[in-house]
Amino acid sequence: VMFLEPGRLVSYTYDEWSITRPGLIVYCYPGQQESLLNAFCTVSIRMHCDHDNYNQYLGSSPAEVKKHYKAEQSLFSFNVFASRKRRQVELEPFNQSCLGVVSSGKYDIEVLLNRFDLWRVGLLVLGVLLFFIALPMSQNPLFYYTGGILIGLTSFALALVYMFSKMMPYRPLMLGVMVSGWTLGFYGMQMMYENLRLIFVLYQHYVFWYLAIVGSISFFVCYRLGPPKDRRSKRVIQWTLQLIALTMVFFSSYQRQLSTGFVLIVIGAYYHATPLNALHWVRNRFRSRYPGKRRLLTVEEFEEQGRIETDRALKDLREYCRSPECKQWTTMMRLRDPVRFASFVEGSPHVMEEECFEYDTVHSSISNDDSDEVVELTEGEED
Repeated sequence: VMFLEPGRLVSYTYDEWSITRPGLIVYCYPGQQESLLNAFCTVSIRMHCDHDNYNQYLGSSPAEVKKHYKAEQSLFSFNVFASRKRRQVELEPFNQSCLGVVSSGKYDIEVLLNRFDLWRVGLLVLGVLLFFIALPMSQNPLFYYTGGILIGLTSFALALVYMFSKMMPYRPLMLGVMVSGWTLGFYGMQMMYENLRLIFVLYQHYVFWYLAIVGSISFFVCYRLGPPKDRRSKRVIQWTLQLIALTMVFFSSYQRQLSTGFVLIVIGAYYHATPLNALHWVRNRFRSRYPGKRRLLTVEEFEEQGRIETDRALKDLREYCRSPECKQWTTMMRLRDPVRFASFVEGSPHVMEEECFEYDTVHSSISNDDSDEVVELTEGEED
């Protein structure tokens, strides 16, 4: 077991004249202490070699690496994921990580330490942005067609597997084909992702026709179905995008506690769950559960409130009468005094001077009668 340090290059040379098979060499990185300064830190092991005569075994400890190595050497083992060949392997920066290498050729190995990975920062920013724009994206037809085409391109392989299953005569045989097919299919997709650039360069014509044909079919299907109009369907799309965004935010940093804090901050900022709003919510809940004693309005406050609401209602009525929604000619035909209605719309008072004088006279007489009754009642009680 060899412990690696950042910036230190370790070389390995295999004796070609040796009669024994190359053995397993385990390289370990002890990890570093968590802090806010290395929140977006990444650590990887890079191999420098000009051949592919090597196998790799990744684990959290030397014992786990040896376990994977022995499991692959077993006669009855069939695991396409046990051994991988990658020139650069990403490790856990804050935990111990080990990499076992079995090679029949020369290679150099080193640890690369990136204290501020821009890809991780970009993943965080993209996740936060996606979380906040999930609502308008779920209602955007362009996103619907783009997402539908991407889903169609990735799900075409699943359709081929399903069509192939219909052609199998025996059900037990189909079960074995499905199990092994999914395993090999996942392994093939992983290998295709790792060699994506090479595939685009060597098989660009096949890639072009695949994207053109399958993408066109996916577009026509999406166009035939149309964008979702149901509110619940849009909500499902929004929640799916937000779940993907929170996953991106969570995996933007290897410090799981810090990334969990990022997730909580994003959710709190989206729903305005600030401490001040929390205090307002507690206060409103307390007032709704234990309402205070209501204070009645005085006569002056009641009259002032009536004047304010009356002026507001008259203003809204004038705006409605001036708008195209109001049929002015039909309304004037039903009125007894169209001239008064027109003057009211232009800004004249809604009550004439004679009506105001009559109202004041009646109101004052009623007030005098009430005061006389109060005086007579008081004199009767004194007698």
